[in-house]
Amino acid sequence: MRTAALLIDGSILEGGGQILRNSAALAAITGTSITVDKIRAGRSRPGLRPQHLTGLQLVERMCEGSLEGGTVGSSRITLQPRTLSCGEYIADTQTAGSCTLMVQQSLPCLLFAKPHRDSASNITKLVLRGGTDADMAPPVDYFVHVLFPTLQTRLGLSDVKVECMRRGFMPRGGGEIHVTAAPLPPGTSLQPLDITTRGEVSSIRIHAFSAGRVAASVPERMAAAAEQQIRTRLGAAVPVSRHTAYEPAERAYGDGCGILLVAETSTGCLLAGSAKGQRGVASEAVAATASSELLEELEAGACVDQWMQDQLIILMALAAGESRMLCSEPTLHTRTAMVIAEQVLPGAKFSVSTVTQDGRPGQLYMIRCKGAAGKHDDVQGALGFMDASHERAHPHVHPMAE
Repeated sequence: MRTAALLIDGSILEGGGQILRNSAALAAITGTSITVDKIRAGRSRPGLRPQHLTGLQLVERMCEGSLEGGTVGSSRITLQPRTLSCGEYIADTQTAGSCTLMVQQSLPCLLFAKPHRDSASNITKLVLRGGTDADMAPPVDYFVHVLFPTLQTRLGLSDVKVECMRRGFMPRGGGEIHVTAAPLPPGTSLQPLDITTRGEVSSIRIHAFSAGRVAASVPERMAAAAEQQIRTRLGAAVPVSRHTAYEPAERAYGDGCGILLVAETSTGCLLAGSAKGQRGVASEAVAATASSELLEELEAGACVDQWMQDQLIILMALAAGESRMLCSEPTLHTRTAMVIAEQVLPGAKFSVSTVTQDGRPGQLYMIRCKGAAGKHDDVQGALGFMDASHERAHPHVHPMAE
């Protein structure tokens, strides 16, 4: 018998693809049927775009589910999940739509997948194709050097790995990312996150690249400019290393360049700033954008950057116990992720409060989450969640402070 789907308003808060990504992932993990309505209603081109549809179809295959309304331009979809299964999956946007946002959508699912009935392997491999360095999305280097190392050290997820096989840029895409992961051991939950002690900056790494018709000298110029800007603000005591590359034809499709600055602290926090090259914009200006983004977070005293904020929310909601994260003002994406997590996971509860600090400019915020304690059960297809019988609350907007 078909059960009623949980209705999610796709126009609230951020009102974009993140609502689709997070709600579909949580639906697949919990086995909850969802309907997302008013998809991207406030955008200039509302409804599903090819990259959103590709991500939904990927989750549909992973959970052996059924997707209704899965066409480009659709403003309403329904996903009925079944069993999340390990395996090998390929997803291709056939555009320059972001590969990394597909990683964001599928990664939580990998942690709760079961060995497929036709295979004893518990390793899942994803081959994701599209844009690796796209507008309005974290670049693939951020996943390689910041997000995945954080998941490995903070959550003990040593088996999650990401590799960029080929970069792809606007307007044609053509990039390829490989992701592999093993699920949580049967009967266990994600451990809670505690990222609340920033420590001192211990090192800065600068990663810059160019490809195609963008000159090989560009990454060197970007890295040199970024280092100068970092030294001006942080002084000479902090070690700075440069890693530059010109990508050969087999490692990139099209023309592009970009830079990522990664700060590591004495407590193991990783924060980053990034920028990609634009036609007519000097290398030094691109470097300044990335440097300013990172320095703003460092000077505020935050433990995570703006990209990390919203990507950790779904994992905090799935974890056991209380998770805590010290950050700068929660972004609209972060607030949206909290609302969607509470709506789909009855046991998850978030709170946001301000934190007073001495000697630093700006305001910090503490995000706390009582996790739903999702367990990777040893019975295929069964997932246990704390307080699963509680009535789901209507979505609401989290205030910035009590």
